[in-house]
Amino acid sequence: MLRPLLIAAFALYTLSLLGVVFVTDHPHRQPLYSPTTDQRAQRSAVPLPLRGFAISLHHTDQFPLYLQAVDEIAALGFDSLEVATPAFQTDGASQQIRIETGPGRGPQRGQLVTLLKHAKTRGLTTSLMPQVLFTQPRGNEWRGKIHPHNWAPWWESYREMIGYFLDVAIEADVDIFCVGSELLSTERQTDRWVELIAEVRQGFRGLLTYSTNWDHYHVPTLWRHLDLIGISGYWDMTKGVTHDPPTPEDLAARWSQIRTKLLNFAIAQNRPILFTEIGYPTLPWAIKDPWNYVNSDNTLPDPHAQAAGYAAFLAAWEDLLIHQPNPAVAAGVFFFEWDPYHQGGPGDSGYGVRGKPAFDLLRQWLVKRP
Repeated sequence: MLRPLLIAAFALYTLSLLGVVFVTDHPHRQPLYSPTTDQRAQRSAVPLPLRGFAISLHHTDQFPLYLQAVDEIAALGFDSLEVATPAFQTDGASQQIRIETGPGRGPQRGQLVTLLKHAKTRGLTTSLMPQVLFTQPRGNEWRGKIHPHNWAPWWESYREMIGYFLDVAIEADVDIFCVGSELLSTERQTDRWVELIAEVRQGFRGLLTYSTNWDHYHVPTLWRHLDLIGISGYWDMTKGVTHDPPTPEDLAARWSQIRTKLLNFAIAQNRPILFTEIGYPTLPWAIKDPWNYVNSDNTLPDPHAQAAGYAAFLAAWEDLLIHQPNPAVAAGVFFFEWDPYHQGGPGDSGYGVRGKPAFDLLRQWLVKRP
């Protein structure tokens, strides 16, 4: 009996050396965070609307490039930074979430804190968005299709994962904390979310949001418990359009339809919209399927398609985000994403904008701020 226990203990110890932390169910549940009286009294003001960029702090082999990226974002005149960072589960049926660090996985805790603090020194409002990724997805699984055989242990594991990142957010004085990202299969479990949000509020003094999909924001019933309605905005901009490729007028009409629905929803929920992700890959299908960055056939990059997507969004939201900001309905946007590794150029088909027409569009847009 002793030998199996020793083997299991040795295995866990080995995994810990490799940077794997298991987020597990504990029989004696501890609070996510126990703030002092002074901390409970403090609530930081967040200057809305935000005009920022997202960085995926994932493959941190060359961490100084991420610090450089923050400097570049600030130098361009953006006022905010969103850091998306991963936790992992094996597949959609898994009940356990892991914090994994090292090559090809997530950042060390110290790296995450350092990046967020560096952004604050550059005058940027900061947001932290943990995301669950699969290490061995089955078929087309992704985090929106999580469905464990037993939800209770999954939720406990998720709660402790959020506690890990909440601790980081508090140490780094983060302004906005995202309690979840695109977990579509959980979004009707309102009681679970309300309980988790209440716990996070005990220790966090900034604003809280949750990021849902562009086609799913009407499903969650948790918005009144949060401060901002977070949306990943990867709409099909060709819907209802007859021209191929769509004309600027087509894209303007499409955005007008989307915007009207979003603003009506914001008013009904009494919460402003925050685009947690808006971006376009440098690929021919950027306007139709902006969520699809996979270039499996080595298709030639299309910077003009990316630029068309950016031009349409910037024009559609310029009044509320630039000329006459209205934080009551439009809390801001994080463009996805600033890529620390790719500098643009003819071979770059990713979301990055450096060295591409979209870069100049964004720079000119920012200059219009009052």
